[in-house]
Amino acid sequence: MTSMEEKYVREIRDRDPATVDTLFLDNVKDGKIGGINDKLTNLTMLSMVRCGLTTLAGFPLLPALTYLDISDNQLGDDASFDVLVKNAPELERITLASNKLTLDNLRPLKMLPKLSELDLTNNAALGLLEEYRVKVFEMIPSLKILDGCDVDGDEVEEEEFTGEGGEGESGEESGDEEGPGLSYLNKSQFSDDETDDYVPEENGDESRGVKRAASGEDDDEEPESKKAAADDE
Repeated sequence: MTSMEEKYVREIRDRDPATVDTLFLDNVKDGKIGGINDKLTNLTMLSMVRCGLTTLAGFPLLPALTYLDISDNQLGDDASFDVLVKNAPELERITLASNKLTLDNLRPLKMLPKLSELDLTNNAALGLLEEYRVKVFEMIPSLKILDGCDVDGDEVEEEEFTGEGGEGESGEESGDEEGPGLSYLNKSQFSDDETDDYVPEENGDESRGVKRAASGEDDDEEPESKKAAADDE
């Protein structure tokens, strides 16, 4: 069974911890936080999903952390959110879905001045609480979004966290050209055998016409050789 410390070493590899901004330590089953040092000074996103956590004791000092995902754990009465508040004071978004939390367990989170989004779905005790949403919004004044909906209950489109570089931005300029390229414009639009002029028919229908040869001969004029043959007859 992989421990969190082993997972941390594998994820960091040879990188300087101070350069890491996103870290995934999911799917470890030792049930405790360990091995994460305080050198992650620029870490903005941390995920510890399905780690069997019952407490946040040992949570490291992460001064730049804004998004924490600790869903699908066993957090409840021993969660120790006061440690989180102390060591990650810049948190703006926390995902706590699928734990064992009650309203009392969450009270320390009101001390996070920038906390604006919280996901508490699939916490059985909270789901049974009357006026659950109203009470959570009242308890955490900075909160703007709860379980994907704003204070009025309107669904808010979730933005995927992609780390440094922004969402959906590759940083590369598109090489696609709009409209025809120069190579197309430099080519003749007509082939060599389509140099005939276009003249309207004599019946007055301007939407139709016939081609006149580039030599200047009209289609209704007979060649001189044919006229001479007719005169001989």
